[in-house]
Amino acid sequence: MKVTKLKAFTLAEMLVVLVVSSIVISMAFLILNMVRKQVKLIQANYQKKQEIQFFETRFSRDFNSYNAFFRNKENKLILKDTKDSITYTFSDNLIIREKDTFFLKIENKKLFLNGLLVENKFIDGIEIQFSEEFANKTIFIQQNKDATFYLNN
Repeated sequence: MKVTKLKAFTLAEMLVVLVVSSIVISMAFLILNMVRKQVKLIQANYQKKQEIQFFETRFSRDFNSYNAFFRNKENKLILKDTKDSITYTFSDNLIIREKDTFFLKIENKKLFLNGLLVENKFIDGIEIQFSEEFANKTIFIQQNKDATFYLNN
């Protein structure tokens, strides 16, 4: 009988292929995990920006439609009209508007009346600075007042 040698890979060659392929696969998983973390971070930042934008739109519409009075002791902004009223309650980590809750951390807020800083009275402008978590974004909303405001106050 004649013995013929089959062409095949040696055990050492197979081990090298296994090591190289395991390195490539582990690098692919590491890259995939890094991409997933970046996508989660982008989604979280987008959600925060969207929350601020929604709050700013809602707050601006309310602030320009009602007369604003701030109670410093209770940390509440009361927006009144002849028909109804809306209350905004500010706390450290959130803002409550009636039944809506905005999860926004406020760093600082300034209240204005005719361009002057005030604390516990009618206001016509408000500046809200959000925390570093929200990129220290600052919004300023001002009311356009008519002559009746000056006659009544």
